[in-house]
Amino acid sequence: MPRHLRLRLILVGLGLPVALLLSLPVGRRQHVGDDFHVFWQAGRNFATGHPLYHDSLPGARPLKYPPFAAMVFTPLALFPLPVAGVLMSLANLGLWVAALWLTREILRRTGPPERIRLALVLGFVLSAQYFLDNFHHVQMNEVTLVLALLGVKAYLDGREVAAAAAFVVATAIKITPIFFVAWLVIRGRRRATLAVLALAVACVAVPLLLRGPSRGVSELREYYHVFLEKHEHGEVESYTAGQNIAALVSRMTVAPESSGGVSYRWAPTSNRTAELLYRGLWCAVLLLLLGRLVWLRLRQAPVTAVEPAMVFATALLLSPITFTTHLVPLLYIFAAVLVVPLGRLGLAARAVAALIGTGMLVCGVSGRDVVGGTLYLAVGGYSICAWTLLALFALTLIWSGSGPHSKGVGR
Repeated sequence: MPRHLRLRLILVGLGLPVALLLSLPVGRRQHVGDDFHVFWQAGRNFATGHPLYHDSLPGARPLKYPPFAAMVFTPLALFPLPVAGVLMSLANLGLWVAALWLTREILRRTGPPERIRLALVLGFVLSAQYFLDNFHHVQMNEVTLVLALLGVKAYLDGREVAAAAAFVVATAIKITPIFFVAWLVIRGRRRATLAVLALAVACVAVPLLLRGPSRGVSELREYYHVFLEKHEHGEVESYTAGQNIAALVSRMTVAPESSGGVSYRWAPTSNRTAELLYRGLWCAVLLLLLGRLVWLRLRQAPVTAVEPAMVFATALLLSPITFTTHLVPLLYIFAAVLVVPLGRLGLAARAVAALIGTGMLVCGVSGRDVVGGTLYLAVGGYSICAWTLLALFALTLIWSGSGPHSKGVGR
């Protein structure tokens, strides 16, 4: 047996018992009202024919995922809630390792080789709190992250149908990866577009047929009204944990609804103006992304490390909900930006990079257990991570296709 394979087997053999010991208490404490119970109950409701978006158990949280996601969650319902929680916790630890490996493989194909190890280590450290948050709350964000990274790797390997499958399934589970579907359609070949269309129809049709056409259509409407409609009309929310454009605009412009709530407003304005600002900024980010991708396609520019980072940043900023548990793509975003050698940048660019780097550091070490509750709430309340994401989006937008990179993958 080759030495490297033997070493991997030893690491897996030692790691599995540790992972199980960590996962057991997480699974045992799952109950109605937790995040994971939503996924487990959705799988059970899909399998038993119960409603997906109404008639929830007392104290349970509503499902905010598409019907396809409920179908995917069905295997969880084969086990009691605590056992399913243990299994999903173990899966999240495995997905963390998979995300690291995929990030490394993508950077190897698209980034300067001499800085990949350092960039990966820093990306791992600065994003670790978000993966740990997903582990402790038994979330599904690592599932969609790994699917997106698998799609990027498949595209770089020339397997565009496989890339389409990964992106479409991720989008059918959670709508946010739809920006990678757009990336593939614009940057890929015709067969990629055809695969996206066929797979999208299948992801809508299969759960609809399994639930019955009439009920399936009704549940699609419910999903829209329960989750998507208020965001479509520009409704903004001031939740402190939110780090998307909606929460950023709301907290800086509108006073909290509760008279006893802490206000982080520093640019006061009316609700109507805040909604217009949100819509304008949301559309600007989307149009800049699409415009840049079309420009890259027309130039037949190679895919560099920062291009997927630009798409990840867009997804987090424009997502209807971006809590801190959703920030696991920062692993790739941070690593891709840190790959760029600062020595190739001008003085002004270095100053901007230093400012953005400070924001990345704050986002990476601002966990409640590390900095305390007051500072943790201030970092969230003043949208430090959201502002850093906006800056990273602008940086990757400029660098993609024309930035200081030593290599990329052409098509």
